[in-house]
Amino acid sequence: MVEFLIIAPVMIMLIFGTIQAAFIYSAKSTLNYATFQAARLGAVNNAGYEGVRRGLIRGLTPMFIHHNNAAEKLRANVEAGAEVDNFMRVTRISPNLTDFSAFGKWSSSQSDYAIANDNLMYRPATGIQDANLLKIRVQYCVELTVPIVDRLLSAASRFNKSGIEGSFSRASAKAVSGYSDICQAGRRGIVITSEATLRMQSNPVRDTASCSGKMHCL
Repeated sequence: MVEFLIIAPVMIMLIFGTIQAAFIYSAKSTLNYATFQAARLGAVNNAGYEGVRRGLIRGLTPMFIHHNNAAEKLRANVEAGAEVDNFMRVTRISPNLTDFSAFGKWSSSQSDYAIANDNLMYRPATGIQDANLLKIRVQYCVELTVPIVDRLLSAASRFNKSGIEGSFSRASAKAVSGYSDICQAGRRGIVITSEATLRMQSNPVRDTASCSGKMHCL
């Protein structure tokens, strides 16, 4: 009985921890796919936030589908949209705001500065081709649902800003001032990060409105 009382809490923590780790791994795989989808749609929609958002929702929706019917797919799509709007932080790393100052021209159709992506190999300006790479970073607060483990991991993830939990923590520190910026509304979660880079297939636009709120632009 004494041995059981000593070993039981450890075994329970190992079992619960393994289950929660599997959920996190599944969410990370889904986020990687969603981030790639976001970069694809962003590349053909002027590197704007709305295109990136649609890609994230499209890639994240399968994680919330439990039955193969139209109503369930619609519900999952709405739930994925709520996750993107409330528990994700999108950072556009490239093209950055400096690139628009160096290579951008005012576009009357977009009412903002844009970088042309045609005939790049003939452009004399150094760095113009790099400015036509869309690179985004997506940080997602995954909700922790396994009892006991959720409290331990969410408490540990609050130190992300200090970079003590690994490479994704150091990446988070560059774009997020604190844990509560992503894990809002009292969600008990842990922040995971994914990045994707694609060649632009349209003229990237600075998207001033989104950069001042919905999307962090470096």
